[in-house]
Amino acid sequence: MRSLFLFLLLLNILYALWQLQAGDVQPDSVLPVAERSDGDHAPVSAAIEGEGASEPERPARTEVADEAPPAALCITLGAFAERLEAEQLLQRLLALDVQAGLVEDDVVGSTDYWLVMPVSGGSVDAVARLSLLQEQGIESFVITRGPLAGNISLGVFSRLDYAEARQAQLLADGNDVRVESVDKLRTQYLVQVQPAARRLVDQALLGRLRNDFPSLQHQYQACSPVAKLDSLP
Repeated sequence: MRSLFLFLLLLNILYALWQLQAGDVQPDSVLPVAERSDGDHAPVSAAIEGEGASEPERPARTEVADEAPPAALCITLGAFAERLEAEQLLQRLLALDVQAGLVEDDVVGSTDYWLVMPVSGGSVDAVARLSLLQEQGIESFVITRGPLAGNISLGVFSRLDYAEARQAQLLADGNDVRVESVDKLRTQYLVQVQPAARRLVDQALLGRLRNDFPSLQHQYQACSPVAKLDSLP
């Protein structure tokens, strides 16, 4: 009985010592985060953010070519069929200190339609064909100037339908004839106000000018570098 009592006492002492040791020692895995050294390891979440985060995308730079500045605009006044009338307008503007000049411009005035018989054998062939046509009573002549020179003209018409009707008659008679359009140029005169003086030509001034030049028209257009400006003294 005494042995059993000593055995139980010894067992209780060993159990108490085991409990004491188990209560003092804690594994590293359950240590509070605050007790760990800040310099040893960064928080896992911060490490993940540092590795996975990428630099913000910068917007792509769009290269835009510098657009050429618009050409300086002049005011064109006119147009006049007679140079004298344009010179009178120019004198008025110069008297008002408006910088301007006279511009001559060749434009298509009208179009003529030529009945042409082509000649490929030179002047000898042209004279021979001309003789045959005149024997048939067909008015004709050898063209001596221009892009149709060397061929024979069988008539000049101001309207295309008239030319085509006459062409049909000549073709029916066995004559090789084609219709050629020829532009007739005419010279018109304009007064061109330079950009530096453009602000001086306002609606009030244009109204006064139209009292003396009823057909006066004006428009804004690019100043031509090849314009022939003949400023009057």
